[in-house]
Amino acid sequence: MAKKDLTEFYRVKPRLVTMILFPVVLMLLFGYMFPSGGVVNHVPIAVVVQDQSPQGVQLADRFIYLAQSSGLLDVTTSDSVSWAEQQLVISRVYAVVIFHRGIGEQVSSGGGTVEVILDQLNPTLDSAVKGEIEQVFLQMDAPSSPLNVVFQGLVPGTLGSFEFLAPGIIAMTAIIGGLSGLAMTFSRERELGTLDGLLLAPISRLSIIFGKALAQIVRGAVSSAIVFVISVLFFGVKVYGNPFLMVLVLMEGILAFTGMGMMATSFVSDQESAQLIMLIIQFPMIFLSGALFPLLQLPWWLRMISYILPLTYVVSAFRAEMVLNAPFQAIAPEVYGLAIFTVVVFALAIPLFQRAVTK
Repeated sequence: MAKKDLTEFYRVKPRLVTMILFPVVLMLLFGYMFPSGGVVNHVPIAVVVQDQSPQGVQLADRFIYLAQSSGLLDVTTSDSVSWAEQQLVISRVYAVVIFHRGIGEQVSSGGGTVEVILDQLNPTLDSAVKGEIEQVFLQMDAPSSPLNVVFQGLVPGTLGSFEFLAPGIIAMTAIIGGLSGLAMTFSRERELGTLDGLLLAPISRLSIIFGKALAQIVRGAVSSAIVFVISVLFFGVKVYGNPFLMVLVLMEGILAFTGMGMMATSFVSDQESAQLIMLIIQFPMIFLSGALFPLLQLPWWLRMISYILPLTYVVSAFRAEMVLNAPFQAIAPEVYGLAIFTVVVFALAIPLFQRAVTK
């Protein structure tokens, strides 16, 4: 019996390949995500220089030089506070240092205030960035003209770790249902023999496909709604954003991953193989999307991989909208990118899937 089962397993190539790849991918992923050093370097921040007087520019240049010299901070400069705040909202930078107009004159007169806006979503990373910025300003201070550094966030109050986690968990719950549900459903229909009955029914194959996809969309939406309600009622997560934009991002994510589930199902004929393929797609994507850990924690080459994963953009846009009340302009690249990805995936998935179910 053991020989029979192992022989059958060996003959199903997708199942065999995924069984070998899954532990390899898992161990490599965790090994590189949690390096022995445990130090995050080269954190991107934005410096906004509104004071273009010689004293103001000199002050900002000195801050930038000292910040870059530390090795922890990478500085992007701008003269627009709104642009810098948008970069903060979508996690392109993790702090914004603002040298307001007149700061040069204030320092010459014996004082001055610099405003620093922090990311707020990751307390550990925020603490490290805040400490480094404070050290830079201590190096800049002269006894006769100390700088007053004011730290604040984009939204009122102090956000905890769960505000970082909750949007990612909600997004993951929604899209994983779309990705795995459709694959499991059709694989089970094939194994039970009920798929033949569906194909013989007096309805088009496209109706079957879209009906199954709609069912997974509803399941994903209900699951994410449950997680959302629990987050708000039991863990005090506050919602600052536009509910319409939040739903739009989630629906795009569910549609995109329903199409991916449809494509994955096209290459396997049994439920076990479908489950293994879903695992090897889902598990790395969860950790590489920034849903549970900041992307800065990843080495640069894993970060490059994360930037091609659609879940990264679902999590980023949904978190920015839910927690930081991002305007549409800030999440527009993610929204448009997900829309294009969804159209392309369905254009590929539907003919593949139609061919697979009629074999």
